[in-house]
Amino acid sequence: MGTKSPKKSLNFYPVLYQIIKQALNPLIKFKILNAIIMKTLFDSLPWVKTQTPTQTIFWSGLFAGILDALAGVIVYFIWFKYNPFQVLQSISSGIYGPSAIGGSFWFVLLGLILHFLIAFTAAAVFFLAGHYLSFLKNYPILSGILYGASIWIFMNLLVLPNSNFPKSPFDPGLALVGIIWHMFLVGLPIGLITSRYTKA
Repeated sequence: MGTKSPKKSLNFYPVLYQIIKQALNPLIKFKILNAIIMKTLFDSLPWVKTQTPTQTIFWSGLFAGILDALAGVIVYFIWFKYNPFQVLQSISSGIYGPSAIGGSFWFVLLGLILHFLIAFTAAAVFFLAGHYLSFLKNYPILSGILYGASIWIFMNLLVLPNSNFPKSPFDPGLALVGIIWHMFLVGLPIGLITSRYTKA
């Protein structure tokens, strides 16, 4: 009995190592993928400065806001035949109700202001959270994608239902498209650009 016990304990550690390695393997791949994307991003966008928190929040919010707006214009045209002005007016309807859609140019301007206010706020929240959650810094791709999904959930399950935004039946197709575009066109740019500051 005494001679077999050490062998079992010695064999246990390689097995444990393999289990841990397999569990961490997806994260390792994410780090490699992140390094490749970040190198490409840095080289292709040298004019995007992220030396200060203000610059980082500005650029991440700007990119997320622009991409979100473009996606919104395309999706809302396909689903509701809205033109770009009506898309921005629909944002204003969160305050003024359905009458904002098809209203004056003021509602277009207000919608644009509110849209980018939300984008910059989302960028600022992610930036500040990165100081407390190392996961956001170490895995900006994964955390950015998850953050984008959380933005959609927050807006559609909490903010919009409690606003004057026109109520409509739940559309699974629109919801799926909305989640995907927020993951990759809102959360991901915020995660990637913010990580430039943390790695500077």
